[in-house]
Amino acid sequence: MDRQRIEAFLKKRTYWYHKMELAPGLVTPGFNLEPIWDQTRRVRARLDYKGKAVLDIATFDGMFAFEAERLGAARVIATDCLYKSFENFLFCREVFSSAICPYYNVSPYNLADRLDVYFKERYDDVDDDRLFDVVQHLGLLYHLRDPLRSLMQARSVLKPGGALLLETDFLMDREESIMLFNGLPTAARVRDNYSVWWAPTKTCLIEMLQASLFEVDHKSYSEFFFDVPGRPEGRILDSAPDGAQPYRIGRAALIARAVPVSNAHPKLAAELMRTYRNPGFEDPGA
Repeated sequence: MDRQRIEAFLKKRTYWYHKMELAPGLVTPGFNLEPIWDQTRRVRARLDYKGKAVLDIATFDGMFAFEAERLGAARVIATDCLYKSFENFLFCREVFSSAICPYYNVSPYNLADRLDVYFKERYDDVDDDRLFDVVQHLGLLYHLRDPLRSLMQARSVLKPGGALLLETDFLMDREESIMLFNGLPTAARVRDNYSVWWAPTKTCLIEMLQASLFEVDHKSYSEFFFDVPGRPEGRILDSAPDGAQPYRIGRAALIARAVPVSNAHPKLAAELMRTYRNPGFEDPGA
């Protein structure tokens, strides 16, 4: 694409989440979150993307979707609900001559239902199994009011044995299986960000994945303490109740593999199949 056109677009579009080089020396003005992204890439290096079908949830500007394509993925679907970033994504898609298919009207709570057109379209596929080999669930879990439902939805669209690449805020200084509630904007126990709801401990995160029909690759697990640039986040603010204790909030990344319902405890399996409690989930391992 013409360099002047890229420069003009970057002047017009000032809100970006990711930093992507669109041309030599022309980088989108995203957030300074390189430590998070670099950890994700280190964990991701354990996966083989060549020839795989990949779903990137909450893609924003699409950085990790475009990287999946460059790593050799045969098909990449990018979903989000944030139309604020949709024009950015489409422009980058044109710049990179990308074949990624965007669905910017799909919630992480109903992937199986809202991707029905993708799953059922059969015009040029010999194999009618269009489930994904890799689902990228990055920087999302802690933003969701119902994170377990999101994990089950990710499981619903994965092939048995497929990989979930997960990255999230987590509570570092507790061993028990608990999830810290960020609460109202005046509490800010996790981050001073009203769209952040939770920080699970490592134990809780692993058990949530196990309860969602995933087997964690413990060798893939990586973590570090993270202060949001320019502000010492991860601690109780002055507005918090007296006597409240500070919390160390870090970032964790891992890979988990999809396992069939038959691998689960019978009582858990029965609970998971109650669709009125777990909307949209069907047994993908049957």
